[in-house]
Amino acid sequence: MANSEESIMWFEPTMFPDVLPFGKTGVVIPVGFDKPPGGEIGSPNHALNDHSYCCSLGMSICAAGEPSTDYADSCLAFHNKRIGQRTKDAKRLQVPLMITEFGACLTEDACTQEISQVADVSDDYMVGWAYWEFKTYKDLTTTAGDGEEGFYNKDGSIVAWKIKALARTYFEATQGVPTKFDFDMATGAFEAEYTVDTSIVAPTVMYTSQQFYYPNGKKVTVSADGEMLTADQVSYSELDDNHTSITITDSTLNGKTINVSVAAL
Repeated sequence: MANSEESIMWFEPTMFPDVLPFGKTGVVIPVGFDKPPGGEIGSPNHALNDHSYCCSLGMSICAAGEPSTDYADSCLAFHNKRIGQRTKDAKRLQVPLMITEFGACLTEDACTQEISQVADVSDDYMVGWAYWEFKTYKDLTTTAGDGEEGFYNKDGSIVAWKIKALARTYFEATQGVPTKFDFDMATGAFEAEYTVDTSIVAPTVMYTSQQFYYPNGKKVTVSADGEMLTADQVSYSELDDNHTSITITDSTLNGKTINVSVAAL
C-alpha cells in the first residue's frame, strides 16, 4: 500500500507506567523514546500526544465517575506535572505536543473544574487539546457507565455549561509565533502575546464566543512595548460574531512582542 510522505505519526507514552498514583500529585514518568519512533529528532512527520485525567491519581478521586471538587488542588497540581513533563518530552524530541483526551466528565461543578484546569495548564505550556467526548457511543473505556460525557443529554439537548467551559478565547491562526495565552472563564478576559512576523501576509484570527462570553460585545486592544498600536500599524475587523482578524501592517514591528487583550463589555 502506498503511503504519503506528509502523513503524521501520532505517538504517546507507554500506557503503564506513564503515571504512578503515589503521593498527592502522582509520579509522571518521562517518555522513553530517544527519538520519534521511525523518525529522527525534529521530525516534521511526528507529534507526541497524551491524555490528562485526574482520575489517574486514584480511584477514590473518581469514586463518582469524575474528579471530586474536594481534590481540586491535587488535580491542578497533577495536570501541571503531567502536561509539564510531556512538554519537556516534546521539546527534547523537537516535535509538537497535543493533549488528545481529557475531561470525560458528567456534572457541572466537577466537569467545569476538570475542563478549566486542563485548558488553563495547556495554555500555560502553549499546548493544544481535544475534549473527550463529543457524543456518547456506548463508550466502555471510562468511568461514566450510562452517564453522558459528551455535549448532548440523552434527550438530544445541548449541555450548555460544558460547551461554555470549552468555548475559550484563543488564536485559530497567528501572524507569527504565539508565546502566551491566558483566559479567565469567570470574566471572559483574555491576554495573549506573540512574536510577529510581518512577512506573513495572513492575519491573526482570534475566536471569541459571543454567546457564552461576550453577549454585549467586547473590547480588543493591541499593543507593543506597552504602547497601543495606531491605525497605520495594525488593522483589525470582526469577521463574524465569533471571529476577529488582526494584521500588523507596520514592518518596523517585525520580531516585536505583540500583546492582544480582550475584555467583555
